Amino acid sequence: MTKINLLPPDIKIKEDRPELAFLFMIVVVFAGLSLIYVYVSKIVERKSIRNEIMLIEKELGQLQLVVNKINQIKTEKDLLNARKSAIEELVKKRLLYPILMENLVKNIPPGMWLRNLNTVPGDIKTSIRFDATAYNNYIIADLLRTLEESKIFEHPEISGITSIKSDKDIPLKQFSITVDYVNQGWQ
Repeated sequence: MTKINLLPPDIKIKEDRPELAFLFMIVVVFAGLSLIYVYVSKIVERKSIRNEIMLIEKELGQLQLVVNKINQIKTEKDLLNARKSAIEELVKKRLLYPILMENLVKNIPPGMWLRNLNTVPGDIKTSIRFDATAYNNYIIADLLRTLEESKIFEHPEISGITSIKSDKDIPLKQFSITVDYVNQGWQ
């Protein structure tokens, strides 16, 4: 009897060498298992990364609440410091005029009185212009000398000395003085 082989020649090789087919099957199965292992490990790794991301986002949300609270506290602190500065400035300026008047009165000699007082306050110095009346030129000279020797009054300038008579016919001198006052704190 004659054998007719209708199968392709490589199948015949497989029949002739079954160990190659078995080896090929083992390689295919190993490659498939390797791919499945890599795929499953990537899925597990991705899931663990997602879980880690969720935990980090949760912690980030909690930390964001803390940061928001800190920012709110800083804003409140800045507002309170601004109010404190404003109050300190008001207290400082509030005492400016009583201290100024006390120092000015100490330097005004007897026989002289103020008729008008104008001030322009500054941070370091306050400019003062006042009109006054005195009994004679010696009192005016005494005032100028006292202001020039003082450490808290600077650059006194006198102007417009005029002679007048009072209601009781007493001769008087009217004049204006401009002087810078170095702002003083309460002592």
